Amino acid sequence: MNLYILQHGAAVPKDSDPERPLSEQGTREIRILALHMQNMGVHLGHIFHSGKLRAEQSARLVADTLGSETQPLRAAGLNPNDDPAVIVEDIEQMRENILIASHMPFVSRLCSTLLTGGTDAEFASTPGTLFCLERADDHWRLDYMLRPDFL
Repeated sequence: MNLYILQHGAAVPKDSDPERPLSEQGTREIRILALHMQNMGVHLGHIFHSGKLRAEQSARLVADTLGSETQPLRAAGLNPNDDPAVIVEDIEQMRENILIASHMPFVSRLCSTLLTGGTDAEFASTPGTLFCLERADDHWRLDYMLRPDFL
């Protein structure tokens, strides 16, 4: 099983729109990332987002590009400063590939929790970065990381 942890795409500034939807650049970069995922044959059984517009739009773009029958769902515990330990148990119970679209520093802290057991390791990213973690036996390992400027 793979867990895809996506930092939402670049958003418009808060002073332009307090809801902070994806910018044109953010939309373009998430589409390119999603096409790359499609070319890799990624299939998702679950798609979750924080409920903030930019994360929801990012999750929806990935789902639409992949032609996924799974619709993105808002999930509690995925906001920027939420404790990742709250959702780790839920993730551990799932057996299908999962995409989580969220925010920094949550993205870094979730990666750190799953890979090191603590939240202190920093996983630096830019908007639109995707981390792919693979569950092998009873532990997680980083399979790959993609940033928009790599694609």
